[in-house]
Amino acid sequence: MDEYIGSDARSIRRGIEKETIRTTPKGALSQQSHPKKLGSALMHPFITTDFAEAQLELITPAYTDKNAVFNHLAGLHHFVANNLPDNEMLWAGSLPPVLPEERDITIAQYGRSNAAEMKMRYRQGLANRYGKRMQTISGIHYNFSLPESFWVELHQQENSELPLPDFISERYFHLIRNALRHGWIVAYLFGASPALDKSYLQGRAHSLLPMGGVEDADSFYLPWATSLRLSSVGYTNSEQSQYPISYNDKNTYLKGVSDLLAKPSEKYLSIEEGQQLNAAILQLEAELYGAIRPKVVAKDMRPLEALCRKGVEYVELRTVDNNPYLPLGINETQSHFLDMFLAYCALSPSPALTVEEQAVIKARMELVATTGRKPDLLLPTLDGERSLTEMGEALLTAMTDVASLFDRAFDTHEYSQSLVLENQKLNDSTLTPSAQVLADMQQEGLSYAELVSKLSTAHMVHHRAAGIDADLQTQLESLVEASLVEQATLEAEHALPFDDFLNKKNAITCDC
Repeated sequence: MDEYIGSDARSIRRGIEKETIRTTPKGALSQQSHPKKLGSALMHPFITTDFAEAQLELITPAYTDKNAVFNHLAGLHHFVANNLPDNEMLWAGSLPPVLPEERDITIAQYGRSNAAEMKMRYRQGLANRYGKRMQTISGIHYNFSLPESFWVELHQQENSELPLPDFISERYFHLIRNALRHGWIVAYLFGASPALDKSYLQGRAHSLLPMGGVEDADSFYLPWATSLRLSSVGYTNSEQSQYPISYNDKNTYLKGVSDLLAKPSEKYLSIEEGQQLNAAILQLEAELYGAIRPKVVAKDMRPLEALCRKGVEYVELRTVDNNPYLPLGINETQSHFLDMFLAYCALSPSPALTVEEQAVIKARMELVATTGRKPDLLLPTLDGERSLTEMGEALLTAMTDVASLFDRAFDTHEYSQSLVLENQKLNDSTLTPSAQVLADMQQEGLSYAELVSKLSTAHMVHHRAAGIDADLQTQLESLVEASLVEQATLEAEHALPFDDFLNKKNAITCDC
């Protein structure tokens, strides 16, 4: 493995997208508009909103310096915390706070431009398709790319006849297939959503248990769950699941997504006109739910077209829960593990995925998400059932070489130490954040909302008091005004009729 990565590990880039909810001090969804002090949610590059008006998304650039990533993320939290109303805080958990009636969950508002209308119409479609409650689930997206020098070296070592951009794309799909195969380990080690507030379940069939055995309990849970967010109770799409996407190569992937963008859904045809962008299985590429996505920077093109023309530039790992015990929801030790995990997925063999294996992967993730800490749990594989502990130890042992090369590249022992730390969770599930959440709820007699409110309050004190780099503070202050001006300028421009704008935006001119 050294021959491929070596010192190139220093040039790995990673960035973080953190979703969080603005709530009242008692843990109820805020009903206030996106604060003007944070700038325009439509135009700000680092502070925007996700599905709901109260759902913030904090975005760092991609950095080669890990300290820079976390300093930027901490700076965003500091800036936001000091510009929220006094009666608001940032929700520390992945599963939502106390939710009001469905009609009182306001989708994100972006203004009066066509671009704003498109974003709002898309979200209205999500609300009509899946319900607003599911869309208020939050998480962390971990963006990761290997340096071009690594790909050039690997391209030469393998004597590939593919043009370098095509080779890079194919190898990113190689990484993605392995991340799907082994991704259950992320849910087990870092899942932090074993319980939720009862308001999330309104109108939804489920098999969760009431805390304390009381039917009208405020919280529901599963005793061995790691991440209800990643389970069928969480962020899922049964309509999409009927059409599994292939990750075996770029062109097959693009065709699969393109087909879902064009294929009308009988279920969605019944939605009133103007209440979604279209009646296809996917309104936009972003609606494709998945554990990990191939990504490309696409400023002036649709994502699918950009991927077709430019190839894959990075991957977005989407299975990381917000850890309510960490002020930022994630820390550098966890980032060390994720870097090693994704590098390992890029370097280890990765045969094509069959439909059968995709079904096994889906079943395995559901089992880990709902019962992952159950003693002696067996997981399905293509070769029969295997112990979770055995599979996890084998995977982490296989990652040892990657840990060593990262340690050498950064002149540290932190990567190997991270691996040791995570390995301990395989033999003692009480060390996992999901176990800690349930233990604290039970020992302190707190509901899910009460525990996360308590942790969120402490984090807000930390965020407000934490320092921020002076240059970042200046940049964020200037971006507030600049983003508001950009939005006003956009709204003042003579615009196409919305339907014409939408047709233009939806056009894909690249034939892959």
